[in-house]
Amino acid sequence: MNGSTLSSVTNALRILRLFTPKRQELSFTDIVRHTNLPKSSTHRMIATLVKEGFLSKNPRTNHYRLGLAILSLGGVIFSHRELYKEALPIVKKLSETLDESAHICLLENMDVVYLFRVESRHPDRLLTQIGRKNPIHCTSEGLCILAFQDKRTTQKLLDSELYPYTPCTITDPNDLRALIADIQQNDYCIMKDTYYENYTSIAAPIRDYTGTVVSSLSVIGHSSRITEKKQDMFITVIQNAAQKISRHLGHY
Repeated sequence: MNGSTLSSVTNALRILRLFTPKRQELSFTDIVRHTNLPKSSTHRMIATLVKEGFLSKNPRTNHYRLGLAILSLGGVIFSHRELYKEALPIVKKLSETLDESAHICLLENMDVVYLFRVESRHPDRLLTQIGRKNPIHCTSEGLCILAFQDKRTTQKLLDSELYPYTPCTITDPNDLRALIADIQQNDYCIMKDTYYENYTSIAAPIRDYTGTVVSSLSVIGHSSRITEKKQDMFITVIQNAAQKISRHLGHY
């Protein structure tokens, strides 16, 4: 590692260390002032950290906060998890009631990230570990958040190359638009065989105090258990739990 690269790594770590439980968001000016780095270098460093998921930008304030990629470095507890801590008993109750694995998920750039996970007793090997990033277009938990974002964010996904993980993965932009419209109307998303064959996922949106959809609550299980006969019951229970979590975030 040459001196320039080492200096860049050091400066990146200096920026990340600025964020604390009492200082969860910082503006660009704040970061420049605290690090005493040149504005041009700081701008490039922040752009790289955002691209890699270590920082994210709050669209309402334009301030920066720690990104969800931090979780993958060792399960660091930070503001996002603190925000949802009171909701964890609701997720546990949901998992127990439906006897399936339940998750709280967020969007990070063009991926869905798993913030909390409560496992069921079933030996399912799902790729939904805390901090893991999965594609949006083939997951109910991702689409359930995306459906309520601005048109530019939605269009960015529709314009990207969408990989078919299974024969049932939806990759046609028009089909995805129709599905997004259904999610907006019904306030839930259900997907079957689109990421894992023989698995069904159902998700409902979680809203904050402004009414903005900021995350989703999902249940994923084998399709032999989440049968069509049970789906209406699952949807109702998941939506009710998502509404309870939304109330914890100030949404009434």
